[in-house]
Amino acid sequence: MSDRDRDYYWEQVRQQNRQKPPEDPKRNWRMLVKPLLWFLVPLLILAAGTALWRDPASHAWLAERWVVLQSRLGLSPTGVEAAPAASPYSDSPRKLSDCIKPGNVIDDEVRACVKGYRPKTW
Repeated sequence: MSDRDRDYYWEQVRQQNRQKPPEDPKRNWRMLVKPLLWFLVPLLILAAGTALWRDPASHAWLAERWVVLQSRLGLSPTGVEAAPAASPYSDSPRKLSDCIKPGNVIDDEVRACVKGYRPKTW
């Protein structure tokens, strides 16, 4: 072994025993993204919900959806009353079989009766 090799060897041994100075910590920006998203996503959802809640049009839509949901579940929604039964002399349409004239005659009077414009008098 030459002197040069010996010196190199001992220099390496000395460097192994020395403590390295602490390095400046590197900022890992990826680690900040996940907590930032956990904070921003609920905040955005809350802001959107607040904007919808303050909009009067959304209240009407929500009430309409609630009534539809209750009717589908078979519950009686409050505030919605059942429609009264149609009388035979109202403007509600009727079946052709209810208004047809004897002898299966269909004329303008029968058409008016079917549309609910005229009572059946024959």
